Amino acid sequence: MTKRNLFTVFAVAAMTLTPTVFAADTSALNISVGPEATFASAFSATTLTAADTKFGGFSGTTNFNYKIRTSQEGGTGSITVQVTAFGTNGPSPSDLAYTCTAPSSGTPCSSSTTASTASATSVVSFGADAHSSDSGDSGSVVWSLVDRPTVKTGSYSSTATFTISAS
Repeated sequence: MTKRNLFTVFAVAAMTLTPTVFAADTSALNISVGPEATFASAFSATTLTAADTKFGGFSGTTNFNYKIRTSQEGGTGSITVQVTAFGTNGPSPSDLAYTCTAPSSGTPCSSSTTASTASATSVVSFGADAHSSDSGDSGSVVWSLVDRPTVKTGSYSSTATFTISAS
C-alpha cells in the first residue's frame, strides 16, 4: 500500500470512529392566556340574626373567595349579586341592603346597596390588568334587613346568586 492509500484508509477509519455530533433543534412553546374568574361562597347558607333591640333589624355576613385575571388593556370584571323574594307575607327584598369589604384586587361597592330581585347589583368591580393572588382573594357581603312589624311571623328564605365575570 502506498503512503497515500494508507493515509486515506486511516482518514476514513478515523471518521467512522469519531462520535456523531447530534444536531440541536428548538421547539417554540406557545400559550394564549386569557381573562378568567372563579368564585366560591364560604358558606352555603347565611343566617340573618336579630339585633339585641326590638325591631332593630337582622344582619348576617356572607364570606366568599375568588380568583380573577382581566385583560391588560381595556379589561374589566365584576362580582354581582341578585336575590329572590322571601315569600308571601315575608320581608320585602327592598328592605334588604348590603355593604362590601375591600378585597385587595378590586373595588368594593362604595356604600350600602339595596338588593334587587329584578337585576344583579355590584359587589366588587375590577379594572384592566386586575389580578388576585395565586391562592385567591376573599371578601364579604354584610347584609342588613329592616324588621317591620307588618311581616308575618314564620321562617323565610331568599337565594342570593353571586356571579363573577372577567374580560
